[in-house]
Amino acid sequence: MSKENEPKKKEPKDYSRKLAFLQIQPTNFTIRSSKEKEAIIARFQRFLNALDFPIQIFIGTNSLNLDAYINALQMRAETVAQDTKNKLYLKHFESYKKHLLGTIQKKSVLDRSFYIIIPETTSLDVQVSVVLQQLSSLNLAVRRLENDEMMQTLAGCFHDLLQDRTKNPGEQAGPDNSLHALIAPPSLTFRPDHLTIGEKLCRIVAAHGYPRNVEPGFLDKIITLNGIFDLSIFIEPVPIEDMMVILNKELQKQRADLYASELKAIINPTLEIQYSDTRAVLELLQKGHEKLFNVSFYVNCKADSKEELDLITKKVEAELNGMLIIPKLALFQMKEGLKSTIPLADDKLQVKRNVTTRALSAFFPFTSQFLSLDETGVWMGLNKNDVPVIRDIHKLPNPNGMILASSGAGKSYWSKLFIIRQLLNGTKVMLIDPQSEYVKLINTFNGQVINFSRTSSTVINPLDLMGHEYAEKRLMLLDLFGVMLGTLSDIQKSVLDRAITGTYERKGITDNEKTWKNKPPILGDLLAELVSMSKSATIIERETYRSLTNRLSMFVNGVYSFFNRHTKIEFDNSFVGFIIGDMPRQAKPINMFLLLDYVYLKMKTSIERKLLVVDEAWSLLSRAEDSEYLLEIVKTSRKFNLGLLLITQDVTDLLQSRAANAILQNSSYKLLMRQEPAAMENVTKTFNLSETEQELLLTAEVGEGLLLMGNQHTQLRNVASAEEHLLITTNADELLKLPPEKKEEPSESEKPEPARVKQKKEINITLDENKGLFKKSNLSEDEIQFLLKKGYVFSWHVPLGGGRQEIYLIKHSQREGEPHVFLVKSIEEYVRTFTQNVKTFETERPDIVFKAKSKTIGLEIETGNNLRDPSYLEKKIKSLNANYDDWYFVLTDATIAYKYEKMGKTCTRKDVCTIIRNCFKKPV
Repeated sequence: MSKENEPKKKEPKDYSRKLAFLQIQPTNFTIRSSKEKEAIIARFQRFLNALDFPIQIFIGTNSLNLDAYINALQMRAETVAQDTKNKLYLKHFESYKKHLLGTIQKKSVLDRSFYIIIPETTSLDVQVSVVLQQLSSLNLAVRRLENDEMMQTLAGCFHDLLQDRTKNPGEQAGPDNSLHALIAPPSLTFRPDHLTIGEKLCRIVAAHGYPRNVEPGFLDKIITLNGIFDLSIFIEPVPIEDMMVILNKELQKQRADLYASELKAIINPTLEIQYSDTRAVLELLQKGHEKLFNVSFYVNCKADSKEELDLITKKVEAELNGMLIIPKLALFQMKEGLKSTIPLADDKLQVKRNVTTRALSAFFPFTSQFLSLDETGVWMGLNKNDVPVIRDIHKLPNPNGMILASSGAGKSYWSKLFIIRQLLNGTKVMLIDPQSEYVKLINTFNGQVINFSRTSSTVINPLDLMGHEYAEKRLMLLDLFGVMLGTLSDIQKSVLDRAITGTYERKGITDNEKTWKNKPPILGDLLAELVSMSKSATIIERETYRSLTNRLSMFVNGVYSFFNRHTKIEFDNSFVGFIIGDMPRQAKPINMFLLLDYVYLKMKTSIERKLLVVDEAWSLLSRAEDSEYLLEIVKTSRKFNLGLLLITQDVTDLLQSRAANAILQNSSYKLLMRQEPAAMENVTKTFNLSETEQELLLTAEVGEGLLLMGNQHTQLRNVASAEEHLLITTNADELLKLPPEKKEEPSESEKPEPARVKQKKEINITLDENKGLFKKSNLSEDEIQFLLKKGYVFSWHVPLGGGRQEIYLIKHSQREGEPHVFLVKSIEEYVRTFTQNVKTFETERPDIVFKAKSKTIGLEIETGNNLRDPSYLEKKIKSLNANYDDWYFVLTDATIAYKYEKMGKTCTRKDVCTIIRNCFKKPV
């Protein structure tokens, strides 16, 4: 047989196809405002018009698998229990685990995953980039799956991966371990009306007809329907040239049918509508406003038994009928139906319908959130699909949050639940509790309760540096004194700043970092400094000093004198509560400010995960000084791994505060619970809420609300276990029914070691800085540094009466030299041993004037400089003779004494003491 007649070998068919899987994180479309929905649909239309290749949208249903999260959480809870030596954490973890898994089982919670499958038509990478670029405008989180993730997704269509542990889709396919072997089901059996995959029964339902008009996102009703089924939507753009031919032929056919009906005098409204619609579509296509697509929609119902399969099929068909979609079983086509409902972008059923871009945009399927899981997160509640919301606040742009709710909405209940789960997660928690609501919770976890009241030993000294830098602390004090003393003028702030500086310097605390560990002053020291400064104040300044001392005296000798103590507060616990419920109402804002500052500085010392909870936060935000400081904490907390949670019910006042709004802008998550109608307008405007969201917040039950996290708005409700509920409830009727609380004391080995109090070096400088002269040998090093800060300088001089030269500290003077200042101050000090009636002058009067035995005596210190101006000396001598009973020249240099002797009585430092003594000597 010749080669020409030789039969050709049949080439094997190539079934290989390149696919890309994109996983989509959906949005909560149904609670968006009308404008937001319109914007999303418009962007989805642009996405559709950009397609020139087919895609498949696959929505798979899986059993909820939280094993990885539970195992990771257990490891963290065990670590916390070991570090804190508190086995209660393990007990609470087991209760939490049982509650979480029990909730999922009870509510038959399922998870749905959303994918876009892209088959290669030209260049797969280019096609993927087009889809990613268009989806980015929809604010949807999208990521491309790796090969092993694609295999796991495919395997999930044939296996319940939670039950079938023999399959490992993550394995790499090889010669002896093909891809087919990894994902293929154990068996496949096809029946006319269903198919069997292993022990699982499936039935394919296809959409054969659609309503004329639908609302955007109408598929959400079937997507959120409770049941095990997969959804598959095929979208295939029709080429423009084919569109025109198809529509023109259809238009001609419809026109012919209409003409035939007219000849028979038959009115056919349906045909007239079809003709009108087709003509309108053709016009839009010709203008480039629309494209034409072939769309297919299939549902793969799954069950473990024939009865369950019939039930879920009826549920799906009923829901589709309710949406005016005509469902039909793929009878005798179950094989083709299966291929069409797995993520392979292969539509074997070919039940297509031509739709335009605008009509197809109503099919927008990414309308409901399901499982939102961070493995290092905490369970924040259930969303509207009863799926747990497990998020890690430390993975957000910043870990700060706020709870806004009316009274009785459940904000404290939610925050306590949140705290319990953060503790189990290994987060250190500190809270400021103005109403003593959290004491029971703290005691249950063997936390540390620190009470603040008028009579408690616990106190924070406002002047304690507490880890602040010196300059930073002084600035903070100006804000604090605005809270303590009321509104301060610029002059009062200036005086107060100088007094604060002087008070610290008297305790040896300066801008030198080594001095910051010295024992700090207290408010009484500051008051004493103000009183001392007021003595040298001008008449105009005295009123300022009087105002400050009067107001500050309340905190030293008055009703707030409990603040006039050194800091006494030490803690070393992973859960600390600062309770200020017994603090006088007027003092709470001051105490909250000090606590916030103290706790924030303590938390800055480590990079462990920390949470600071501030209940009744409006008491801080209502004051400008407090709110500005709080805003600074919010802005800087992330770098210290600190999350700040603020809780308030004063919603209206809060939203009208500039600083509070700035804090909201720097908070990555907000929980809005039930709101009062009067506050709803402000809440809506601030958070851009839709009508649906407004209605939700106005009618929310206790514990229900709206979680705003980034661009996502999630309906949320908290679900506590019975043990958690008994621990955190504040319902008076329920509390009365509870047995008396028995606190489980830890064993000695479990008790944390008591915090060691570091003793600070105490310095107390009582020197009068206005004295002007001090002998160095009589001073401590701290006193020397204090005087140098006050403008004193070292100077060497021979003391009065003669002797060896010694070192002194002299206050520098612009008018006189050091020898002159030394003699003036030395002589003044000596005269004061006889009388206090002594004065010094820097004017035309003598340098020193004192009274002795009813005589007024003047001493003029001379260095010899005035010898160059005889007229000045003559004027000076004339004044001395006229105004004083006796007077002397006291010379700094004995060698010039002869030049002054002819002008008047003279002496030197050697004999001036003898002359002074003789002035006071009683006659014999």
